[in-house]
Amino acid sequence: GRAWSVIHTRPRCEKKLADFCARGHMPVYLPLHKKIHHYGARERTFWSPLFPGYAFCVATPAEQSVLRQNRYVANLLEVVDQEKLVDQLRQIRQALAAGDVVEVMPYLEAGKRVRVVGGAFKGFEGFVVRVKGRTRVVINVDMIRQSVAVEVDTAYLSPG
Repeated sequence: GRAWSVIHTRPRCEKKLADFCARGHMPVYLPLHKKIHHYGARERTFWSPLFPGYAFCVATPAEQSVLRQNRYVANLLEVVDQEKLVDQLRQIRQALAAGDVVEVMPYLEAGKRVRVVGGAFKGFEGFVVRVKGRTRVVINVDMIRQSVAVEVDTAYLSPG
């Protein structure tokens, strides 16, 4: 009876919600990326949500009810295509693990769909974008209408 839910959080509550879910034994995925801020001569490194305002959780209907009543949650979005969301989150997790996430981009519907056939991102599906002469594949997360771009050698791309 457990299913993935997309949780739209209140502002700056993503990590608090992930901690709440973990304490409640609900599997949660909060993609984080490293940010570095410079304050004069000092440098501070911290982890920030890749998609501000969103977290992903596996929950039963009873657990979803508890989540809806939580002070960190603004809304719970129902996931119609569970398999597609899991695949997209797997790609995001793999891109973050490789350390090659270039930037979060606006959701892209238009563009040429491709499949990566080699390299660190083999099996990924996305859309091709060229930025400053470099080829990037944009991975969409449809449920939250966000995208992540990773740099890929054009030799590893085939029409999707």
